[in-house]
This record gives sequence, C-alpha cells and structure tokens, in this order.
Amino acid sequence: MKKFIVIVTGFVFLYFASRILLVWDKPNSDSTDRVSIEIPKGTGLSPISHKLKEKGLIRDDFVFRLFVKWHHLGTRLQAGEYVIQKNLTFQEIVDILQNGKSKEQKITIPEGSTIADIDAILAKKSLIKPGEFQTCAGTCTLSFRVPMLEGYLYPSTYFVNPKHFDSRRFIERLYKNFQIQIAPFKEDIAKSGRTLDEIVRVASMVEREAFGDSLEEKKKIAGIMWKRLDENIPLGIDATTRYELGEWDRPLYTDDFESNSGYNTRRNLGLPPTAISNFSMDAFEAAVRPEKTEYYYYLHDRNGKIHFGKTLEDHNRNKRNYLD
Repeated sequence: MKKFIVIVTGFVFLYFASRILLVWDKPNSDSTDRVSIEIPKGTGLSPISHKLKEKGLIRDDFVFRLFVKWHHLGTRLQAGEYVIQKNLTFQEIVDILQNGKSKEQKITIPEGSTIADIDAILAKKSLIKPGEFQTCAGTCTLSFRVPMLEGYLYPSTYFVNPKHFDSRRFIERLYKNFQIQIAPFKEDIAKSGRTLDEIVRVASMVEREAFGDSLEEKKKIAGIMWKRLDENIPLGIDATTRYELGEWDRPLYTDDFESNSGYNTRRNLGLPPTAISNFSMDAFEAAVRPEKTEYYYYLHDRNGKIHFGKTLEDHNRNKRNYLD
C-alpha cells in the first residue's frame, strides 16, 4: 500500500511538474494576435485567470494562479481594459495587469461615424485634445490625395499605442484600410460609369438612410438615389442636412431646409459636396451594385420597416399610413 501511495504521489508530482515546466516562463504561443480583455473592479485572481484562458492568453489557469501566488502578486493585479498579445509569458502579462493599462488601447469607430465623431471618440479616450483630429483632417499633409477625407476613413476596431498616437498617422491608417476594403470592387467601379468619389458620397448617404443590416434594402435605396440623380430629381435626403447642421437626433424643422447649401438635397439637384459618413462595406457594395427597381421614394416607419413608393402619391400615402 505504501508503495502504491508513493507511485501515485510520484505520478501526481510529475504531472504537476510537467504542467509548470511547460508554461511557467515560456511564451503562451507564437501568435502576435492582440486580444481585448476587461477586468472589472473587485475581480479576484481565480476569475482573472479564467478570463485570460478563455481569451487564449494563457494555456493553464491553475499554473498561472500558482505563479501569481508564488511571487506574492495576487493583490497587485488591477482592474482595467487591456489589449494583450497572445505570445506573452506569465511575467509579461502580470506586468501589464499590475500597471492597470496595456501598451495598446482598443479604439472602435462605428459604421456611419463622421470625422467629427471620430475626433470625439479619440478625445474621450484621451488620445487627443478635442478638435485635434478634425483639424488634422483639414490641414495635415498626407501621402495621398482625395477630394475630401469624409467617407474615406474606414470604420472598424483599431489598436493604438497611446504614447505614440498621432492623428496624421491614424488618418493614413484608416485610409489604407479603406483602400484594402474596396479592392475587391475595383472592376465593378470601373464598369459602373461612376467616379469613386461619386460612389463614396452615395455610400455615405446609404449608410445613414438604411436601417439595420439588410444589404438588399441598402441596394434598393442606392438604386433609388442613382435613378433620381440620373433623372435630375432632387435626392430629398434629410441626412445631408443633418450632417451640415451636426444634428442627428432632434427633429428637423422647416427653417432647417431654407438654406441654399449644397447639403440641402431637398432644394438642390445632385450630390452633396462631400460624403456625410464613413460607411460599412455593405453600404459601399450597395452603391457599386445597386438594385434597379420601379421605385422613386422610400421611408421607414416608426418600427424601422421600409416602405417604397413608385410615385409621390404613393409616398404621401405611405406617410399617412405609417408616420401620421
């Protein structure tokens, strides 16, 4: 019996020793992928280790807890939002969690954001002073040329180093990502008979006009926009006026549409002077590959459902039925 206990003890020892040796001071993996993780205030060592394992940042949460306790660091891990590479050692991860911040910060730019919106997001993250990004968008010397930057900055999630953040470099990065995203559509753009800037402006309006994620709806809306443009009918899009006013939530009033500005697409023919948002690839695809229909009008009811009309009479009927 004693011999059996010794053998079992030996196997247990070897088992845990091998687990420790495999991960104690070795990188978690070869991957340089970055993972965002949030540690709420009051989170203990055990749930922290579980989160790290779930995110693929450590291979063995039990040994990680041993490591932290061995070095008497259990009370030094801080709450916070972190961006951590997958190829770090326990010690490197602990160093990050002790500082309460990581070298990189996660920045999410929602689809439909304007340059002003991006500026506000960056300022809220304390990466810039308010207005800095927007000023740079209008004055910085860039490595590329476009008519106007609005619409050419791809909305996505980015990881940045706060210590080295620079608005000009971030603009270059957003634009480069935009070029990567539209690359699969180059042939369609060439065949469309439209310029890239025209497509960008239509896509920016589609992004603001469509509700939800329906690509089919966006293609129909884009088709209506192109048809109205081709037939010299005013677009009549409220979102262009909202963009100029910087008012996306409050009701619009008659006085808001008295301007002769190019953004007043109720009064003026053609496209607005610039794009009015930085859009999703669904909106871009819709602008490049619109669906031709017999409709000239559309509106969304209070539940977000779209209703199309062939004539102004149809459109007014839809207003009475779904908005009044």
